[in-house]
Order: sequence, then C-alpha cells, then structure tokens
Amino acid sequence: MIEMPAVRCDEPGCGDVATHKIASPWSNSQFHELKTYGFACRDHVADVYHRAEVRWLEYEPVPGESVGKIGIYCYEKGVGDRKLAHDTALEGALLI
Repeated sequence: MIEMPAVRCDEPGCGDVATHKIASPWSNSQFHELKTYGFACRDHVADVYHRAEVRWLEYEPVPGESVGKIGIYCYEKGVGDRKLAHDTALEGALLI
C-alpha cells in the first residue's frame, strides 16, 4: 500500500500539516463534492480563507454548475468530502 503524503498548509512559508479545507459545495447535476479553494493549518486558516474567498467571489459557474457558499471544513487525510465536518464554530469565531 502506498502512503500518500500529508497535505500542507497553503500559507507561504508555512509547510505545516493542513487541519482545515477551505471549500464550497459544488455540483454539475451529476456529481456533488466540495470545490477546494485552499488548505490551512490551525494558525493560518483565517489568512488562507480570506485569499480563497477572493477566488470564490470571482468564480463564474458555467451553465448547469452550481457553487455554494465558501466555508471551513475540518480536514482529515483519506476522508472523502461528504464526510468532512463543516466547522461553523471556527467560521463564526474567525470571520466576525
């Protein structure tokens, strides 16, 4: 079995293991998943979120595609998108 490398924080110069995924619900009517905008360690989740939010706001869905509100999810290596917990408490604390 091949061990996948750990996902790292997207904050420039950090390199710590990611604990959070910044993403939005995405669908094209056949598939439903989280559209990833970034990964962050606990210390940089707010910074990564704010940079990701700019890209989310600029994204233009194509016909038949829907993109939901961007959010912060607890990232766990090897766990599928549908099973990641939406960290609304952290969102509320960081994004006031």
